[in-house]
Amino acid sequence: MRLTIIICSLVVFFSGFSQNIDNQQKIKSSIQNYFHFDRENIHVQFNKKIYVNNEDLAFKGYVYSKDDSAPHLNTTNIQLIIYNQSRQIVQKQLLYTTLGTFEGGLHLNEKFTSGKYYFQFYTNWMNNFKEDDSFVETIEIINKSETYNLESNEPDWKTAKATFFPESNIIINGIVNRVGLKIIDCNHKGIAIDGVIIDSKSNEVTSFKTNTMGNGDFYFIPIAGETYSLKIHSEKVEISEQLPKNHETGIAISYNNNLPNNILAVAIKTNDVGVDLYQNKKVILLIHQDGNSIQKEFTFNNKDPEQILGFDKKYLSNGVNSIRLIDEDLNEVTERLLYIYGRPKATTTLEAKIIANDSIVLTGKTEANKADISISVLPGNNACVGH
Repeated sequence: MRLTIIICSLVVFFSGFSQNIDNQQKIKSSIQNYFHFDRENIHVQFNKKIYVNNEDLAFKGYVYSKDDSAPHLNTTNIQLIIYNQSRQIVQKQLLYTTLGTFEGGLHLNEKFTSGKYYFQFYTNWMNNFKEDDSFVETIEIINKSETYNLESNEPDWKTAKATFFPESNIIINGIVNRVGLKIIDCNHKGIAIDGVIIDSKSNEVTSFKTNTMGNGDFYFIPIAGETYSLKIHSEKVEISEQLPKNHETGIAISYNNNLPNNILAVAIKTNDVGVDLYQNKKVILLIHQDGNSIQKEFTFNNKDPEQILGFDKKYLSNGVNSIRLIDEDLNEVTERLLYIYGRPKATTTLEAKIIANDSIVLTGKTEANKADISISVLPGNNACVGH
């Protein structure tokens, strides 16, 4: 009988172990398969964002690999389609690319009436994939024969609205939740302001403030059955917005990206209900940027509602990475974004050497072995902000 129990236990152990290895391999294979065919990203810099319809519009573009962010040397042609505000095609261009860069422009005329225009850049190769990886830039064109009033920097206070971004997408009862928020007007202008979070009895739970872009955050511990609202009362605006409904349980992700020895610590936390719910269930934490990924398995079997996983950042990509939690059935439980600050890049400096009438001679130095640069030069105190 004892031998039978041991054999059965080993069968269960190796079955579970095999399933876990299979899941990690499936995740790795899925990422590899997704990036099996190299994909392109495009970024385009315009010389400014507002034009009169008798000016020259110029731009320079960069094509790079989505997998490793290196210049995409195989790209030869870029398609450009220009749409007006009614999404009607105004003009098309075929742009030649060399060593991952391209440039172009056009002379504006009466055909471009006042309004916003959308410049869409893409390659034919991008049409092979379901994701839209094209680059779209919005510019404004002014008819030289019409009166134009610059937009005020003052927000439209009457249309101010708050949007909430809970850490890992949900607010969980009984644990510390971090909630991001954004307050903007109908023109997407950020609003810098102070406010409070109150419960259903109008008791102040916590406070917050937003910056000039309208971004802010706050921390609080929600109670089951309670509801919470954002409240802003000032001379210019009155806002009252209810927070998303609390969840009985769930998993939230936070991290510390400022530890010594180049270590990233990721905290996975739940409440007491979640500890019981996730007992004996293996969860995989996946961190990836495009094709580069790293993963670890963990459980809540020790009854601790918070698990800490450490990662050496040398295996992670610089810039924005995604953190995802994958359950035993390969379903995504939650996700959030992480920014990895890489080593300092090669320094490039520019200075005006000679300024004569309407001409400027620039000199510069760079530590890069190979570099390609695009510059927008505009008069000081002008309203057409460069890109």
